[in-house]
Amino acid sequence: MCGSDTACACATTPVTEPSTSVDGTRTVYQVAGMTCGGCAGRVSRQLIEVPGVRDVSIDVATGGVTVTSAETLDDDSVAAAVAAAGYQLVR
Repeated sequence: MCGSDTACACATTPVTEPSTSVDGTRTVYQVAGMTCGGCAGRVSRQLIEVPGVRDVSIDVATGGVTVTSAETLDDDSVAAAVAAAGYQLVR
């Protein structure tokens, strides 16, 4: 975690169903424990390494992580990448 003294304000909303667009498949996840831009950077760097991931967008305030991928991702792969960054995917 980032070591912030403030509690994480992440919601515990479940993973949303993927939606398809011209740019690929967008899936929104919730990640617990992110409290700053450094947290977001660590999560983003791990997620971009998941095969098929094209883009990652993170909203630290809500804990929302939007992943754009070539095709639907395996949630276990996403969870493993988030865990490697030191955080937890909320399911």
